[in-house]
Amino acid sequence: MTKLLVVCHKQAELVHNETFLPIRVGAALASDDWSKDILNDNDGENISAKNPTYNELTAIYWAYKNYAKLGDPDNIGVVHYRRYFVFEKRKYAYYEQKTISENILNDIKAENLDSMLAHCDFAAPMPNVRKSVYQNYCSAHHKDDIDLAINIIAEQFPHMSDAAKHYIEGKAAFFYNMFIFKKADFFDYCDFVFAVMGEYEKQTAHLKERFFISEVLTGIYFTFLIENGKKPLLLPVLYIGGKQSFKQAVAECKSNFKDNKSGFLFKIKPLIVFFTPNFLLLKRKRKTIKI
Repeated sequence: MTKLLVVCHKQAELVHNETFLPIRVGAALASDDWSKDILNDNDGENISAKNPTYNELTAIYWAYKNYAKLGDPDNIGVVHYRRYFVFEKRKYAYYEQKTISENILNDIKAENLDSMLAHCDFAAPMPNVRKSVYQNYCSAHHKDDIDLAINIIAEQFPHMSDAAKHYIEGKAAFFYNMFIFKKADFFDYCDFVFAVMGEYEKQTAHLKERFFISEVLTGIYFTFLIENGKKPLLLPVLYIGGKQSFKQAVAECKSNFKDNKSGFLFKIKPLIVFFTPNFLLLKRKRKTIKI
């Protein structure tokens, strides 16, 4: 049995069936009840109130600590309300379409997904190509944060230091914190990620900013699995929606500066995306690399 959490923080068109389970993140901070008929990350043991910095990790933590409430599935995965895996072989790493109704997600049968996963050890997004993961992170966020995370891994998880080094020095970058793990690997992943994040939270100089370092940790864990003989199923990612308007991009930039969200390039990213021709954006997101 496979369950996929669909992480959402606001009302949107959602895939919701026996396999895809929407979960509202940051529910502990909410003042409305639109999510009363879906999972909420403030039920049971949780870190829902940390959602402004932990983001989708609050849903992952909820599953980690409340796994039985999902029916104790053999496989557990995470997608987003605007980003889903494409469960078929395609040429590119990234695709876009305007609405969910245009795709086949609702037609995915649980037994077919289980069969697909039976031939691999875990699923991850097809990696994008960057000069290096380290350079890419430093250009958009804070160099001291990725250095801090690597130091914490060396201290707390020395057996993963080689995988961490290989991942950040490599060109294959995993984004979105999307995955499908077998149960045992999911708990091992959570033991790793939340231990590192807990120490990172104590030491970072950027405590009020979004913890984008979690994507790096997920990529490191993928690398660790691969280097230990685990077979990945690398899947394209489907984005639901279109480009923001100029007004929306400006508003998001203002919000980024007001909330001091990460580095300067990230703060102005909405305007960069608005002014960059879509074919160039797609070219960058679609390019993948063999690992």
